[in-house]
Amino acid sequence: MNLSKVGLVASSEFQLAVRTKAFVIGLLLMPVLMGGIMFLQRRAMDQVDTEARVFAVVDRSGKLFAPLERAAAEYNAAAASGKGGPSFVPVTVDAGSRSAEQIRVELSGRVMSRELFAFVEIGESILASDGSAEGSFGYYSNHPTYTLLPRWIEGAVTRIVQAERFRMAGVDPVVVSKLVRPVKAVERGLFVRDETGKLKQADTVDAIRTLAVPAGLMFLLLVSVMTATPQLMTTVLEEKMSRISEVMLGSLSPFEFMLGKLVGASGVTLVFAGTYLGGAMAVAVTQGFGDIITARLVIWFVVFLCLAVLLFGSFYGAIGAACSDLKDAQSLMTPVVIIIIIPIATWMTVARAPDSLFAVAVSLFPPATPFLMLLRLFLHPAPPAWQVGLSLVLTSATALGFVWAAGKIFRTGLLMQGKGASFRDLAKWIRAR
Repeated sequence: MNLSKVGLVASSEFQLAVRTKAFVIGLLLMPVLMGGIMFLQRRAMDQVDTEARVFAVVDRSGKLFAPLERAAAEYNAAAASGKGGPSFVPVTVDAGSRSAEQIRVELSGRVMSRELFAFVEIGESILASDGSAEGSFGYYSNHPTYTLLPRWIEGAVTRIVQAERFRMAGVDPVVVSKLVRPVKAVERGLFVRDETGKLKQADTVDAIRTLAVPAGLMFLLLVSVMTATPQLMTTVLEEKMSRISEVMLGSLSPFEFMLGKLVGASGVTLVFAGTYLGGAMAVAVTQGFGDIITARLVIWFVVFLCLAVLLFGSFYGAIGAACSDLKDAQSLMTPVVIIIIIPIATWMTVARAPDSLFAVAVSLFPPATPFLMLLRLFLHPAPPAWQVGLSLVLTSATALGFVWAAGKIFRTGLLMQGKGASFRDLAKWIRAR
């Protein structure tokens, strides 16, 4: 293998990619979009729901409407003095001699005519403390996705019923609230000794440091790879159709040609990922988490990024070489999409138990290794050195094998102008001498 030729192809691929307007626009577009989304979310939070939600209450117990009305007044006052929000306005409904069915039909009509937003039906036995209570009440509305009001009513009614039951039993609710106050667990790490033998206190577990950073790294790697590598399919397909590749293969082997393009794609991906990683570092520093971004983190990110580009770049390069147009290429992309789903579908399971048999097995599966092993490296407990080493060996061997196979497909695919290829054809081209 002539490394100078590989470097020449890589340099050409890198320069052609980064000098285009599309690359610059794509590089800058995502931060603009993310900033725009954050701005819109903040604006949306400011434009809170301020509409009054009027709901009817059919209180067959005869004891809950008054305290519920007071609770609504307190909530509305707090909302008015705070960040704002909707006001809740309960109105009582006298059942009189009407049947439950008549009342429900009448109130449903008032909801449909927008006179009411919802209505609540509370049973007679809700205050029973001998186990005969229903433990629930009816909430009726034609806005099933609006959960703020039913959740508030549920909490308010629960507190009122509990207080009333305590009063009926002769128990002071204030004393009970103190006695049943929940006990919270403060999550900490382990005690260790430093280099001098001094005992180091266990640090409090920080959710951002323990999970957000590893998950963010994995998804940054995923976005970077899937942004850059599909372009290889397009460039290989264009060069195949324009016969440029045939000229280039006169001076270098298909393996050298494909490896050079993949190395160039790695450089493009490093620029892309480095830009966003630098932005993440700046944000981390401003938020007081600057110590999170360490040299170890950056080095492992770059290592797995290059391996992922070699793997998925060879997939896309082989697809581009095997097809005659983009329509044919799309039909062969299903296996790549399925492979990408693996880390997306399993990362949370791996994060919950990073040392489990499942986590070890799926992180040693080469196409998923760059993402899931990177995730495990910065979780606790971290994988042992032999698993990390084995993952690098397996992924490197698999990547080189796919690069070689992509070169074989590329060599034969150049001759198949105007004709698509099936997976059976690809297997034959790889076995061809």
